[in-house]
Amino acid sequence: FICRCLLAGLRLLTNLSVTNNYHHMMTDAILCFLHLLSAGNERTQIQVLKVLVNLSANPAMTRHLLSAQAPSLLSLFDNCINKEILLRALMFAANLNENMKNEEGIITQNQYSEDSIFSLLFGHSTQYAQKLLCLLHHHDTEVKEQVAKIITQRRGDALRQNW
Repeated sequence: FICRCLLAGLRLLTNLSVTNNYHHMMTDAILCFLHLLSAGNERTQIQVLKVLVNLSANPAMTRHLLSAQAPSLLSLFDNCINKEILLRALMFAANLNENMKNEEGIITQNQYSEDSIFSLLFGHSTQYAQKLLCLLHHHDTEVKEQVAKIITQRRGDALRQNW
């Protein structure tokens, strides 16, 4: 019963997060979403990722999401993860990367804690980059395409920074 209620609530939040109108009301819930992402079953993880993908598509939510602490987030970028979860996790990362690129002002590493989403995905850690490279060999074409998009975005960012 509790699981069905949780999923129903997450589906409602997914629908509310389709447009930017209610995103500001969800900033305090980001840590709860991330906790559910690490502690929930596959159905819960998929629903939470739907909300997070919607939130990450809004540039105004970028700093809120990047500063959130999510030490277990990297475990989602693995070949053995459910494809639907993996694709949504990749979309979430791609959205954040795209928004960081377009963000006014410079986002720096020292603004975020070591276990923040920023540090895990975009900091000096090579673990995420290694996971992306492994995912280039995934059996699914959609996964490979999403990974290639992220790697291309990151390489483009690195080239622009060197100019």
